[in-house]
Amino acid sequence: MKLIVTTPFIESRGGLERVILKISQHFDARIHCISYNPETTFPEFANLDIEMAKPGLLSKLPLGKRVSTALDAGNHFWNIKLDDYDLINAHQTPAEWIRNRNSPVLWYCHSPNREAFDLYKWRMKRRTPLQKAIFWTSIKAFKHHEFQVVPKIEYLFTNSQNSQGRIKKYLRKESEILYPGVETEKFSCRAYEKFFFYPSRIAPEKELEYAIEAFRLFSRDAKGWKLILAGSVSDRSEHQVYLKKIKSMCGENISIKMNLSNKELLDYYSRCSAVLYTPVNEDFGLVPLEAMASSKPCLARQEGGPRETINNGIDGFLVSSPQQMAEKMLYLAENAEQCALMGKAGRDKVKRQFTWSNFLDRFEEKAKELVEASKTG
Repeated sequence: MKLIVTTPFIESRGGLERVILKISQHFDARIHCISYNPETTFPEFANLDIEMAKPGLLSKLPLGKRVSTALDAGNHFWNIKLDDYDLINAHQTPAEWIRNRNSPVLWYCHSPNREAFDLYKWRMKRRTPLQKAIFWTSIKAFKHHEFQVVPKIEYLFTNSQNSQGRIKKYLRKESEILYPGVETEKFSCRAYEKFFFYPSRIAPEKELEYAIEAFRLFSRDAKGWKLILAGSVSDRSEHQVYLKKIKSMCGENISIKMNLSNKELLDYYSRCSAVLYTPVNEDFGLVPLEAMASSKPCLARQEGGPRETINNGIDGFLVSSPQQMAEKMLYLAENAEQCALMGKAGRDKVKRQFTWSNFLDRFEEKAKELVEASKTG
């Protein structure tokens, strides 16, 4: 099967890029994208066939890099006609717009565009009047195109009940949940040292300040512990400002580790006592599963994807406030044996339920169905 994977960006080591990598490796797929940065994403991408589109005229507009790139990506995927393929697999808005002139398309929708839908009001509150006007206009234009192309897409997979609900609510489209996997053989547990770990992109919606506040409350009753935040940050001004804010909140027992290698990331997972995870209504989130694969409990906000992956009180905790998170951190700090038992329960669950073989078997089954249907239809 000749598969083309479309995505605007391959620039980080996030869950989205991991899914793209696994699919592309399995099918020996051609990846068609706007931007690819081998320095900041998984090194395995270097062994794949990556086709980068040439920048269009819209990318040169004096509107700021982010806006110009977004407009260029939308124009590109809306208008391009690809060839020499059996199926297109789209990831990350606006790659699904490839369906305007190409078919069949299997869209792995990690989430409908959060800027346009579930995070729209949250974003608007943080903008100046002029920014609000520009944002409103851009989202209106986006929705006009989105609602034209999405009904044409042949099939949708998504990563969680959370994202499935958004797809139904905002796009009025059915989808099938297909959970991403975890390579448990790469994760290990070396120790339960006196630190908590939060790996994440450094962006406002990840709300690292929630974890920082929880750690401060925890530290009133527990001494000698540390919090390690780890991640990467884009060159967007909003993200750079947020990084400065987070740095200003870090005391001597809180540190930020930037751009960790995969080996370093696995090392921190293997040595921490537990993992914190505090983004706003996360689509799915691989971090809790990676924590469990490392035999570590995960403490996460009781919203979004973590509600589907964490069994509260069994392999982690779901909390509703920094105060509750601090209480659970203290419980684990004072009950080392229970912490280890919860970690073991999590690893056992991941090995049973969240494997890449399960993911790829179902993906390939559906992909073949769509290809056959396109030939006979």
